[in-house]
Order: sequence, then structure tokens, then C-alpha cells
Amino acid sequence: MEPGPLPADPSHGAPNGADALLICGLGALGQACLERLLGFAVPLTGVDLHQPVWRSPELERAFQDRLILGDMRQAAVLQRAGVEHCRAVLLLSQDSQVNLEAALQVRLLNPDAELVVRASGQEQSLGHLLEQRLPRLAVVNPLMLTAAALAAALHPDVSITQLTAGAGDATGESTVVLLSGEAGSPSGPSRGLRSRDPEAQGLRIAMRTRPARSHPSAQRQGRWRWPRLQGWEGLAWLRRRRPLSQPMALAMGWGLAALGLGVLLFSDGRHWQAGLVVTLGLLKGEYIDPLNLLSQPSQLQLTLGLVYALMGTVLTSCLVAVILERLLSNRLGLQRPQRPRRGSRQVLLVEAGDLAEPLTVLMASEGIGVQSCDLNQGLAGIRQRLQGLRHTELVGIAALSNNLLANMQAVLEGQQHQPRARLTVLAHAMAASDQLGSLMGGMTVISGMDIAADAVVATAFGERVERVVRVRGVNRLVVRYQLSDGDPLTGMTVARLENGYGLNVLTLQRGRTGQLTPIPPLEWQVHAGDELTVLADLESLRRVEAGRLEPAHWRVELRGSGNRHDGFAVQQCLARFLGLPPGALQGWLDGQWHQSTPLDRDLADLLTRELQRYRIDCRLVPCQR
Repeated sequence: MEPGPLPADPSHGAPNGADALLICGLGALGQACLERLLGFAVPLTGVDLHQPVWRSPELERAFQDRLILGDMRQAAVLQRAGVEHCRAVLLLSQDSQVNLEAALQVRLLNPDAELVVRASGQEQSLGHLLEQRLPRLAVVNPLMLTAAALAAALHPDVSITQLTAGAGDATGESTVVLLSGEAGSPSGPSRGLRSRDPEAQGLRIAMRTRPARSHPSAQRQGRWRWPRLQGWEGLAWLRRRRPLSQPMALAMGWGLAALGLGVLLFSDGRHWQAGLVVTLGLLKGEYIDPLNLLSQPSQLQLTLGLVYALMGTVLTSCLVAVILERLLSNRLGLQRPQRPRRGSRQVLLVEAGDLAEPLTVLMASEGIGVQSCDLNQGLAGIRQRLQGLRHTELVGIAALSNNLLANMQAVLEGQQHQPRARLTVLAHAMAASDQLGSLMGGMTVISGMDIAADAVVATAFGERVERVVRVRGVNRLVVRYQLSDGDPLTGMTVARLENGYGLNVLTLQRGRTGQLTPIPPLEWQVHAGDELTVLADLESLRRVEAGRLEPAHWRVELRGSGNRHDGFAVQQCLARFLGLPPGALQGWLDGQWHQSTPLDRDLADLLTRELQRYRIDCRLVPCQR
């Protein structure tokens, strides 16, 4: 993301202003956040232990006089920076322990400030515990924020990006997705995503519905229901129902054949039940007792009985070994890696580290498996791993180490063996990642620093960033808003939020009922206590912070007669879109032309279609500017 223009006044006001922000740790992430915060026109102050190595001379000139050198953990240094009057403090050094210690000191000096703490590893777990104890504290792991962007880059269908899980009901589970390009949209409502933005043309938000899961009791009943299949057809169904390995399938087949043959051999011309008892006894590993059930066993029966007893001993030992192996694996948490199924979709992660688990979860939701390998094995290890995946559909290769050149070498080597796989490289501290990706011919280069900076800046203003997604090379934030009394967003319609501030509402959860609605209708109003999940960028957050609401530019003119049998239904329709009680609109059906208050174009179009359905004479006119 390109930084905003530098302000004319580098100080942005007095350091002790009530809206000041304090940035502690001006490394790569701290300076990236500083570039973005310069566009918010708020007073900024910085603290660092040493003189930072500035990314650009312009940034150094704009911020040099607002920098205080010292240890962020010391109260005297923080007081010199005016921490008591700051609305937010960003603790972004590379040492997570230092950040957490400084957070405790800041909270003692300023109980009301928003704290954003950079933490990873074991310190991240401690940070999450502190979040539960200390209000207005958010712990950010820059590496984990890139998981959603990496999953979208590796997805074989570049036109679909899963954003957030929606509500579930008896008919299915809904998921909010982002569509781009000319791909077909899933079933469900959809509407334009910032259609006035030329960079976002062709993008849409839609809802994808999956079939509902059956009740657990029904699953238990269906689990033991055997289909009416016979012979090898039943064995094939069993292999589809439970993923059996080839040796286990052969063992079951030979076991059933041996059981049937033993019943014929040891029934001794009498009841088949006696032969079944003898055969089962032999297959359990015994020899003398089962044969004593035969009156006069022949030499053939004695020989075959010995063979059956030996075979039963081996089968019993194998069964005990399998049971012990499963029990010990579950107790110790050990799992044997399974060979991916033939034809399945897979992605290969090189040096995934902590990103392996979240990426596996995200890709599994799309039916894609994840395989891993290490860079310490060299290119030969990568070739060997690719050779082991030749029977699958390898849709993506991602290199996620801290070495950018090693990452590029790994994915380029993979492209030699899988030309159609999507290539993704993680650049931890490189800003011009989009240009580098274009230079390398379609390779996706994701800058973890840029993604983390966008999330940190949004969190500094009190927003809860759920994840960061990449849409056509632009970072977009999935932000959660908790509306309260006096919030400037309360009372607005969904259309006003989207057109006035550039926010795209993904879900709306009512505070009174707790009902969660994915992609709420445009005419719905939001109230105090509601919770919104929106898709936004930093420009949208700047507009919300500054209260720069873009006005609506359209009105609906209508004329309706008063002697209508559906007059009250028309009044309810108008009240729903205009936010007025139905009684206040009774005079609109007097046969004269009436004009609505300014509306957004998408909401005005919906109202016009609704009125035309009631056969009301109406038209859409622009507001006079």
C-alpha cells in the first residue's frame, strides 16, 4: 500500500494533545505505521532506544523533531513523550517481552489509552491473557495476519475470497465471500462493492450457502445403516465410507474368504454352526480345543486346522498391535502422516513454521490439503517432495521463510515441475511487493509488514481487526464495530455506511435479539448495541475518523392516489426505506408529486422498484448541488 502524502506541518500539533498517538519502536513496522498515520492528521510522537534507520528522507524530515530516544519501559521516557495524554500507544519493537513490559507501564500512566502490542511466540499467549484482564489492549502478531492473504493467493480460483462465516439455520450455513472478475456468483443476494471505485470494478460481495448438517442423532443412526450392496460392490462402498488402506482391504477380503472356507471344511457334514465355532476358535489362535469338537478329525482337517491356528495367531497379533498403536498415538499426540489421495487438490508450503496450522485450517475449508517441507533440505528435498505429490493436483506453492531470495528460488524451482501451480512468496519487510510480483511474471509477493501496518493502524483507533485480505493487490481489513450510544454510525442505514463512508457491511448482529444476518439489506438501520463486521481500507477508516460523510445525491419523486386498498402497505414500504413512521407518510398518497429525502443510488433504485411493484408513478432524480 502506498503511504499517504506527508503533511505540511510535521508536528501535527502539540505532543500533549488529547488526540495524540505514541509509536514506540520505529523499526520497519513502526515506520510503515507512521507513514499511514500521517494521513490521519493526528498529533504523533515516537520513542526508540536508538536513532532509527529511516526508510526515506521525507519521513525523517517529517518526524525527526517528534522523536524521543530512550527505553520505552521507563516511566520517565514515556512521560517525556506525553503518554498521559495519548489516545493510543503502539508498542512495535521486535522484542515481544519489551513490548509487554512497556504495555504494563503505559497502562499505569494512562488507564484510558488504546494499547496495540506486537507479540509473537510464547509472549503472544501471555498477551492474550492480558487482553482479558486489561481493557482496551490488543495483541497483534504480524506473521499470523498474513494467513488469510496467503490462503487467498494460493486458492486456485482467484475470483473467490472467503471473508467471514455467517449465520447458520435449518437450511444451511452461510458464508460471506468476495467475488471478482467474471466468475459466476454463488446463489444468494449480491450487490456492488464500492462500484464508484475504479480499482474495484467487477468485485461483488455475495453469500454462499452450504447444506445444513443433520442432527447428531440422525448421524448416529445413519452411521450404522448398511447399504443393500453385495460382494465386491459392498467392499467398494466400505472403502469410500472409511478411507481404508490397500493392505487392510486385502486382509478383510482374505479373512472373509477364510471364514467361509473354514465353515465348509470343519462342519463335518453336519450343522454349519459347529463348523463356524471351530473356525472362529482356530482363527483366535487356539488349536487343541476347537479340534476336540470334531468327533473323528481327518488328517486333512488336522493339517488345515494347524494352518488356521497359525494364521489366527498372526491376525490376533496384528490386531493387538494396531489397537496399541492407535491408543499410544492418541495418548502421545502422534499422528502418522497420510499420503494424499490421488487427484486431490494440494498446496505445498516451504518453511511454513507457525503459519502451517492457520493455513491448513483455511485451505481445508475449501477442500484443499496442505503439505510442508523445509528449506534446510535444499532444492533436492523440494524436488523429492514435489515428486511425491505428482499423483495429486498441486494448485499452489508458497515459500514463507525470512529469506526473500531463498523463497523465490524455492517457488521458481517448484514451477519447473508444476508450471500451472500458483506461486506465492512472503516478503516480511519489503514494501514494494506488488511491483516485485509483476516483475517476476505473475508471482504473488505478499508483504507481511504492509499487512501488519494496516491492521495496527486500524486497531489504534479502537477497531477490532479480524483479518486482512488481499483484493487485487490492495489490503482490505475485516473490521468489527461495536456500536454504542453517541457513535456517529448509529441511526444510519446500511446503504449510508457503504456509500457515505466506503464501508462494506458483511454481517450485522442485533444487540437486542442477538440475531446474526449476513449481508443485511440496504434499508436496514443500525442502532446502539449492534455489532457490525465490515470490509474497509485505510481510506474508509480515515473518513470515519474525520467524520467525512459523503452526502447522498438522489431523490425519489412519487405520486399516488389516496383511494387505494393497499395504501397502508405502500406507507410501510416508504417508511422502511426513508426511516419514518408509516403515519407520517399518509399525506403522500394525495395524488400530488412528493419528493423523498436524499438517498444513495442503490437504495433509491430499490425503492423505485418496490414502488413500481405497487403500480406507483415514481421517478429517480438527482439532487441539486
